[in-house]
Amino acid sequence: MTQAIEYLCSYGDLTQPGSTALGELSDDFTLNSPVGVHADRYGRLWVCDTGNSRLLVFSADLSSLLHVIEGPGEATPQAPRLLMPFHVCPHPTEQLMYCTDMGHGRVAAFGYDEHEVWFSFAFGEGGDDYLPLSDPNGITTVRARDGVDYLYICDEFFHTKDDLASRCVKFTLEGKFVSQFRRVGGPGPGHELLWPQGIASDSRGNIYLANTGHYEVLKISTDWPIVDECVQAPQETVMLHQHGKPTGIGKFNVMRSVCVIGDRVFVPGHIENAIAVYNLEGELVTVVNGLQPLWNHRMEPVSSMSDLIYGVLEDVVFVGPYQVCAAQEPDVYFVSEPFASSVIKVRIPRMRGEEDALLIASVGHRRDDQDRLRKTSQFNCMTAVLGIDPDRRSPPQEQVGGSWIDQWATATTRVYQYWYDQFRAHSGIDPLARIGRGSLNIDSGNWCMKTFNTDSDPYHQMQDMMRGFFVPGDLAMDVYYPHTPPLGQICPGTPLIFVTNFNMCTVSMYQFSPSGFLINYGVPFGREGIGGDGTLKAPQGIAVNSRGEIYIADSLNNRISMWQIQPTGYVVFRKNFRWHADEDFTPCDIAIDANDRLFVCDQFNNCLRVFDREGRSLWSYGYLGYCDDVDVDYEKFMLPASVCIDGDRLMVNDLVNRALKVFRIGEDGLTYETGISVFKKYPDAGGVWMPYFIHAAKGRLYVPDTTFNVVNVFRYGEPQLAEDQMAA
Repeated sequence: MTQAIEYLCSYGDLTQPGSTALGELSDDFTLNSPVGVHADRYGRLWVCDTGNSRLLVFSADLSSLLHVIEGPGEATPQAPRLLMPFHVCPHPTEQLMYCTDMGHGRVAAFGYDEHEVWFSFAFGEGGDDYLPLSDPNGITTVRARDGVDYLYICDEFFHTKDDLASRCVKFTLEGKFVSQFRRVGGPGPGHELLWPQGIASDSRGNIYLANTGHYEVLKISTDWPIVDECVQAPQETVMLHQHGKPTGIGKFNVMRSVCVIGDRVFVPGHIENAIAVYNLEGELVTVVNGLQPLWNHRMEPVSSMSDLIYGVLEDVVFVGPYQVCAAQEPDVYFVSEPFASSVIKVRIPRMRGEEDALLIASVGHRRDDQDRLRKTSQFNCMTAVLGIDPDRRSPPQEQVGGSWIDQWATATTRVYQYWYDQFRAHSGIDPLARIGRGSLNIDSGNWCMKTFNTDSDPYHQMQDMMRGFFVPGDLAMDVYYPHTPPLGQICPGTPLIFVTNFNMCTVSMYQFSPSGFLINYGVPFGREGIGGDGTLKAPQGIAVNSRGEIYIADSLNNRISMWQIQPTGYVVFRKNFRWHADEDFTPCDIAIDANDRLFVCDQFNNCLRVFDREGRSLWSYGYLGYCDDVDVDYEKFMLPASVCIDGDRLMVNDLVNRALKVFRIGEDGLTYETGISVFKKYPDAGGVWMPYFIHAAKGRLYVPDTTFNVVNVFRYGEPQLAEDQMAA
């Protein structure tokens, strides 16, 4: 029977087209991963509400919504509504705003006056002189030496069959193609464009390009000639460069955007959760790394211990700042924060050294206020999904050696479990009743874990499971079903949940309480550090086998960190290992098969590595390349971010290619089975923007999207078999 992977459904609340009222902002108004921002001639703020695929225009004080732009008038197949609008840029002399519509590979231009906004024209479809725009992202206008203004657009994922370089495309203000470049040559080694995102310009005819894939900002004069798609630079073009290559897609301190305002160059995120400010020569002027808050919204609801500090922190720190633009007042700016789903208005004084900004106003806030009584949750940076099987137990494991305290702990818990089982049988208490056979989800931006009933149609949220302390930065998780409960477990016989924390460089453990909620178990293990045993740096994926052996993708230490949970509940460090001791090994996620082999996403080497249980290197699969046809290019990967296993099937989240791939696991290799491309679709049609830690079970694949803020569910394998597995 034909094998297939197909979109099934999704969960997570999205704003539907035509559902948002204009005027003073309502109490339940939220944004969804806003990226591009720019003020127009009237001081109003245009915002790319990218996750909701629309443009919004706010009053200058951010108190009122003036316009909602969902597309060029009546949406038609020839002129569909916006899909992932990324950046906006004003016309230098006319009342016109350009918007890069990434999902449709075009630039849309909207005219406006004091009262109305209307669609004017679109371009980027290609022609005899250039290939169509693929993924337009950053956009800017610049005046050349001839006195003519031009548009420059970063085409982020553009590539040709034999050339992986991206491009920057030059157009007239009317959308007519002029030229393009894919490289910058000069006295140094030269620079190839790789996933360029942001672009800006100064009054001297220079453009500043955030060459995100190479962690650098390039300063390029528009006077320099372009020969064979290469800028001929007479001098070095790097304005600033990241301190080494960050590892892992979760690392925020890369150059995603660059903004030039007057004689200052703003680079959000170059220093994590801060805005670095440079002069036009690339000299650091100041670092804006915090906020002095003015109270600008009501109290946030409190549903767990973590919420007591959530509302305070969101008003005193930047959260992944992305785009900066000037307001009408001196030294006042608008800043987008996609991962917090907010846009803030701040005052940044002209000072030197490190400083704070004064928060004036904000729009958008926590996307899951508990008192809003939605049918389902609005997620905010959903990072991981996990399934819980209430009937599963790990098989008995022969205990080798062990101290007297381990033996005592095992004997004690066995006696305790017997009496606990008797109590449960007579009281009817079931700690796993709240989660059933649903999915557990890390809603990282909302500081909580939520369970969804995935047996219902449609899926619906049951509730926030967290009653312990959720640490900001919790990222990936795995479940452990102990055969013998560890000492101190309140409900023996239930599983433990292990969660990595990217920021704190630790792993937390959670257990089920008698009422069915998640509470903390023991104390987090691991400590922040580079190189030493027992240290972690930016840990990402995690996997636990039936023996209680814990494997952590210790991404910035370029290794796998192996630990062991003891009968006492204490977790001890075992060893570190790499792929053939390779210092460039870049693990992001881990899955374990039935033979206790580890399948690891080696993200920046664009492949999968396979180890045995003790960390010995076995074999590798895949190589660098764009996956233009998933059924042909299945061996090609670009930053594979996550991997999971269901029986003898292995699923891969091939991040930059936005492809989901299914393989059969063999003794010494993988056999491709099926796959699907999931980019440039609306999220409620199976579209994926930034997928993270995926989960598979019983013929279904769960894909959390950190920026569309949904979980998409796919069905794979033989259709009838998948249905039979679900019924079972």
